[in-house]
Amino acid sequence: MPDRPINDKALQLALEEQRRDYDVLHGLNESTKVRTITFLAAGLGVLAYLYTTGDTTSLKKQLFMPDEIYGVVFYAVGLLLLVGSIVCMMIALVKNREWHTAYENDQNEELLKDYKKYILYMHKRYTKISRSNGKQYEGRRYLLNTSFLPLVIGATILLLLKTFWRVTQ
Repeated sequence: MPDRPINDKALQLALEEQRRDYDVLHGLNESTKVRTITFLAAGLGVLAYLYTTGDTTSLKKQLFMPDEIYGVVFYAVGLLLLVGSIVCMMIALVKNREWHTAYENDQNEELLKDYKKYILYMHKRYTKISRSNGKQYEGRRYLLNTSFLPLVIGATILLLLKTFWRVTQ
C-alpha cells in the first residue's frame, strides 16, 4: 500500500500539539518534584521537632517511649510510617532523574536542510520522549501519592504520643 502524501500544515500542527503536550508534562513533573521536596522537608521537620529536646537525663525521655506495650506498638507504627514515607519521598526524588528532550546535540545536518524530513524527525522524537518522560512522571507521582498519607498518619501518632503521653523515669 503506498504511503499517503504528507501535508506540511498537518505535520506542523501535530508537532505544535506535541510541543504543548511536552510542556504540560514537564510542568506537571516539576510541580510533583516541588511537592515532594515540600513534604520531605515537612517530614524531616517533624522528626527534628520530635527528637530534639533539652532533656538529656535519660534516653527514654529523649525518645518519649511509653511504658505500656500498646504505647510501644503505637510508637513503633508511627515511627515506621514516618520514616518509611520519608525514605519513599527520597527515592522519588533520586529515581528517574533523566528527563529527555526532543533536541539532540548530534542531529544530522541533512535533516536540517530538508524541512519535511526535519518535521517528521521531530514528530518521531516527541512521540518517543513522551512515552519515556510519561513513565518517569507516573513513577514519581505514584511514590509521592503513596507516601503522603503514611507521612501524615505517622507524624500525627508521634506528635500525639509526645504531647499527651506521660513518660516515667
